[in-house]
Amino acid sequence: MTTGIVEGLSVVLLLTRDTGRTSAFYRDVLGLVLREEEHGGRHKHYGCQLGTIYFTIQSAADLAAPDPGRGYDFLQLCFTASDLDPFIRHLEELKVTPLHPPQRIENASYITLLDPDGRHVRVMTPWRR
Repeated sequence: MTTGIVEGLSVVLLLTRDTGRTSAFYRDVLGLVLREEEHGGRHKHYGCQLGTIYFTIQSAADLAAPDPGRGYDFLQLCFTASDLDPFIRHLEELKVTPLHPPQRIENASYITLLDPDGRHVRVMTPWRR
């Protein structure tokens, strides 16, 4: 087995101008159990553990990030749902419209949403080989 230079992915950090609005999307639409955090002199932010990944939403002002452009976001977050049908019903109850109907890619199905900051968020069934 070849050893890589990096050993894994540990954190997904989303920068936003409005941590409350963005965290509400990920909490209400995707069901992430985000906890409010405030430490190190930074603005209120939100985070949770997703398997081995720490998922956090933080204020762009804390990291002196420039205003995001409105072009296509080449990074896509892909979350897993065992069955898309109940998830789509959940979206309908929230009046959230996916960008397209369910699509197939090899052995998985997916839909794509936009988060409040314009990031593409994909929800897909588990990838089966």
